[in-house]
Amino acid sequence: MKDISLASDVSASTSASVAKVGSNETPTLDAYDDDPVVKSFPIYLSSRLASHLHIFQYPVRPNTRPYTGSQGEPVLDLRVKPDSGIVQVDVPINTTHFYDHEKGEKWGAVDRQTLGGVMTKSEGYMIGIFKDAELHLTPVQGTCQLRPSFTYVDKDVQTEKEIARSVKQDPAKPKEIRAVQMTVKSSDDSAPRYSGALAARKRAEDEEFVEMHWYDKDTEEAWDLAEHLRSASREPLIPATTKDEYIDLIRDKS
Repeated sequence: MKDISLASDVSASTSASVAKVGSNETPTLDAYDDDPVVKSFPIYLSSRLASHLHIFQYPVRPNTRPYTGSQGEPVLDLRVKPDSGIVQVDVPINTTHFYDHEKGEKWGAVDRQTLGGVMTKSEGYMIGIFKDAELHLTPVQGTCQLRPSFTYVDKDVQTEKEIARSVKQDPAKPKEIRAVQMTVKSSDDSAPRYSGALAARKRAEDEEFVEMHWYDKDTEEAWDLAEHLRSASREPLIPATTKDEYIDLIRDKS
């Protein structure tokens, strides 16, 4: 357990321990007595969901319009490729405004849109909840930014290209007879070889999606799962730095 402190916004005389202007002395926490601590909260670290907790971000979606049932736009389906980290979610489309029904039927996207992204490992991110005057933190496994994906358009364009290539072929032109030299190769020799980014892309394309269950934030299942964000134990957290060292770390990063 570790304490987190809140400071008030009150004015008072500056402590005598404040370093003098122009000196090389480093101020300590005692130097800020004009902003005293008014309340402390114990901090607990929970690991029950640490390996499964991910953050989904929607860069092109305002935070005032989340994809939730209460907004009338819940997530319809969720698919993931665990090895490659590819994530896809289907969300509803408002077909009453600025919607081309003809193209929607052509592309097979009549009432929904797919958002896609790739999961990345996160460092330093945590989810925190306050419960009974306690702060419970859970490390985040990864983050994913989901943007509109137009795979249905890509498939349609690919189909049109294949049709165009077949039309260009002249069926009336007789085929020439050529001598063909046959060679025998093993299955490994005939397989195309990929490396680097091409290999990673090939593995991602070959990996099958795994269908997942999505529970809206207001469902009982979501609330029950949120209870796992609370630490099951009350083991104290051991600080790795002193308070002054922590302040110095914050100052260096700012």
